[in-house]
Amino acid sequence: MKPKLNASSWLRDSRTWITGMVLTFCAFLCLFAPSVFRERSSDASFDQVLAAVTETMDMTDYPQADQSVIRSKLGLDAAQFPGIYYGRTRNAMKAEEMLLIQYDPARKQEVLDAVNQRIQGQIQVYEGYAPEQKARTEQAVISVHPNYLLYITGDQARQAEKRFLEAL
Repeated sequence: MKPKLNASSWLRDSRTWITGMVLTFCAFLCLFAPSVFRERSSDASFDQVLAAVTETMDMTDYPQADQSVIRSKLGLDAAQFPGIYYGRTRNAMKAEEMLLIQYDPARKQEVLDAVNQRIQGQIQVYEGYAPEQKARTEQAVISVHPNYLLYITGDQARQAEKRFLEAL
């Protein structure tokens, strides 16, 4: 003879089943959602991104520096990156500088640390004698993506960031 199924036991069993399904779904979301919503690396070529960023800029304050300057100012070896542009004003009394760099995503933190160290160093330099340049450095734009970074100070920074984001 089969045991009778009463309404309260059926309700208790279905609540347990539904709770288990909800918990399983939440666990699934916690494990897999980050990989679904993670920002992807850009396929744009470095030359295309650089052209888009600098297209309407006055590059007078951002003349391209050579590898030795990149190494001394940022501590980065330009030869180790697929694409890098570093421009710095030649006027020591101005804070304008720009770094556009493409990197392997595994090196993202290294690049970000170098930029943050540069900014802190510049703030310390300008602190004593050029408060307006210190403020300009503190307002620098840093836009970080899985395989690209833009760092720029100056009046054209927000426009450059906008073009940078569009180019990616």
